[in-house]
Amino acid sequence: MNDFRLIGTWRSDARKTAIELAARRDIPASKKMKLLSLFGKLELRYTRTHCYSTMGTHVAANPYTVVAKDAWSVVVVGSNLIAGKQIVHIHFEGNHYWTYLGSSGMREFFKRVGQKRPAKTEMK
Repeated sequence: MNDFRLIGTWRSDARKTAIELAARRDIPASKKMKLLSLFGKLELRYTRTHCYSTMGTHVAANPYTVVAKDAWSVVVVGSNLIAGKQIVHIHFEGNHYWTYLGSSGMREFFKRVGQKRPAKTEMK
């Protein structure tokens, strides 16, 4: 199973994620500042079978499989050397998507960059 909405390049959206972080009352201000410095740097490029991540000089290619999808979201099972196998629920909102960061309940937002998403006919 594939999902054409995911295919392409996405960059962490520091502005939208900062708004999410600012609303959190359970995270001290000092930790919020440290967290904010991390967002906006990660770039993810999805193909039908892999997610290529780039952050600074670190680049990784990790396989993933779409296991479920609906009109608003997609669920993928991915694998990487650090976290191992994990389930990620990606929620689409126009030219953005968001996903929860671990079990924190905090969302990180990503914005599509580069070319527009491929047409459905390209995903045969």
